[in-house]
Amino acid sequence: FAALAFVEGGEIMKSFDDVTPTEGSAQTITTASGLQSTELLIGKGGSTVLPGYIIGLQAKVSVGDKVIYDTAGDKPIAFKLGQRPFQNVICEGVEEGIKGMKVGGKRVLQVPKNLAPPGVDLPEGVPLT
Repeated sequence: FAALAFVEGGEIMKSFDDVTPTEGSAQTITTASGLQSTELLIGKGGSTVLPGYIIGLQAKVSVGDKVIYDTAGDKPIAFKLGQRPFQNVICEGVEEGIKGMKVGGKRVLQVPKNLAPPGVDLPEGVPLT
């Protein structure tokens, strides 16, 4: 009995350390603001992000088929949630799309014109993704 309890206890403890993301539903959700998000991976590390937390993220931004920038292979973009120091990168739509995420999560966001960075002129019906 003691060996069984030790093995089960070990498995329970390992589950606390396991922060491997799980597969998301891949279902697209549209918020009241028009932001569309598709959950690809659900992060399990740490707590849900809150305003004031320092966030690091990899981003690929495109309008239609044209890629504006891609941070893959580079350092993550880091910023304090709620302060948006890089207005052309971290816009209102990206901040809204980050809410509820945890470390390791991955979402695809389709940012409508009303949530796009200032000065970015999106063609009607073409979201920033």
